[in-house]
Amino acid sequence: MLVRDVMIRNVVAIDPEMPIKDVTALMELRDIRHFPILEGDQDAASLVGIVSDRDLRAVGSPHPSARPDVTIHDAVRSIMVAPVTTAHPEDAIEDAAHRLRERRVGVLPVVDGDRLVGIVSARELLHALTAVTGPSEPSTLLEVEVSNRPGSLAELLHYLAGRRLNVSSVTTVRSEAEAVCVAIRVDSIDGPGVARDLLRAGWTVLWPDVAGGPAATPAGGSSTAT
Repeated sequence: MLVRDVMIRNVVAIDPEMPIKDVTALMELRDIRHFPILEGDQDAASLVGIVSDRDLRAVGSPHPSARPDVTIHDAVRSIMVAPVTTAHPEDAIEDAAHRLRERRVGVLPVVDGDRLVGIVSARELLHALTAVTGPSEPSTLLEVEVSNRPGSLAELLHYLAGRRLNVSSVTTVRSEAEAVCVAIRVDSIDGPGVARDLLRAGWTVLWPDVAGGPAATPAGGSSTAT
C-alpha cells in the first residue's frame, strides 16, 4: 500500500504572512492540527514550512519552546517549522511510518515534485498498517524461518495452501544472509495445530513455540535459528 492510497488530498494550506491569531482561529474552525505553509503564486506555490496546534499554543506562554519576541500578531512565518519532512505519493506506507517515528513528527505533507498533493498523519498510517497486517476474520499469526533463496517463501505458501489455509498477510520480520523470518497470518484459530504441522513437515517455526524452541530445518534449506 502506498501513501497516495491513504493521504488526505484536500489540504488546507496557509500563507507564511498570515497572522498567528488568524491561523489559530482557522485551525479551531477547521478542527485540524497542522497547516502546511505555501509561498508563491497559487499555481507555483512551494512548501516552505508547517505549523501545528502545539506551535500555536506556545505563543505567549511560559513554555520553554516559546519565543519571547513573538506575539499572536506576528506572521506565522516566525514560528513555522522548516525545512519540512515530507513524503512522496509513491512511498510505501511502512517507509512513511518509519519517517514519522524517526523524525518525531505528527504529519508528513505529501509532495510530488514541487507541488503539495496531500498530507498524511500517524492516524492514517496506523489505520492502513492495521488493515494490511491485522486480522479481519478469526486468524492466527505464525513466525516461520525460511532459507534466504528464491522460491523458499513460495514453497511455504504452497504448503499452507495444500493444507487449505488461506494466507491473509505476509511480513518480513528479519532478513539475514542465510535465512529470512516471516510473520504469516493464516485464517485459522488453531495456531498451535498449524505450527505443529509445519514442524512435522520440516519448517522452522519460531512462534507459536509448540516444541520448546525452533525445531527442524526449513524445507529446502539449512536452519540458522539459535
